Amino acid sequence: MSSRVKALFFDVDGTLTIDRTSYRLSLEAIEALRRVVDSGIIVSLVSSNALPIVVGVSRYIGLNGPVVGETGCLVYSDEWGLVALADKPAREPYRALLEEYGEYVGDSWQNSFRLYEFALKLKKEYLHRAFELLSEMKGFVESRFPGFTVDYSGYALHVRPVNVDKKRAVLYILERLGIDPSEAGGVGDSYMDSSFLSVLGYSAAVSNADEELKKSVRIVLSKPSGLGVAEFIECVLSGEI
Repeated sequence: MSSRVKALFFDVDGTLTIDRTSYRLSLEAIEALRRVVDSGIIVSLVSSNALPIVVGVSRYIGLNGPVVGETGCLVYSDEWGLVALADKPAREPYRALLEEYGEYVGDSWQNSFRLYEFALKLKKEYLHRAFELLSEMKGFVESRFPGFTVDYSGYALHVRPVNVDKKRAVLYILERLGIDPSEAGGVGDSYMDSSFLSVLGYSAAVSNADEELKKSVRIVLSKPSGLGVAEFIECVLSGEI
């Protein structure tokens, strides 16, 4: 095992799943994650999902690191408890979007469990216009609600405070653990993951990731989604990275 890597961070949807259109976790990724935890490396999930979902996934896989939810707004570990990195909820702009763009988006059941960042689901008939609608909704929110923005993960639109993201959460975790970012690695699939991957020494994108993300990482894996995660972990355990 490479002693250079002390912590690993993984996105969930589209990264640990079997592909970017499914919620089914990759068994190959789960097996690899358990192996890397057993090696002594800290493994954390970094997601835009509601925190209870991410904590549940982490626990049932058997991971050992703090968990990030709501695109970096919340961090949780049994030792630290719940840490809020955001200071104001995006509830008002989220409700305004739902009212203004109800033709295109629907509410997410997860919002009942969210504190700071809120999600909207694009209706199937408008998925082909996802980034066009994202641009319009981002402009709507940023012009009317200073301090908030909108992103698109490929699974949902995320309305969040601008002063928090996955990067801030990952750096917070590394600082508390006493690990330098150069000693950490991570894998993602969405352009939204570029923020946290950009600060890590060993950044990777799965083969079916957004092209924007592929251009910003150190390694582009040869396999998609969960299979790419397994590929990356094998490289870590073998000492290749």
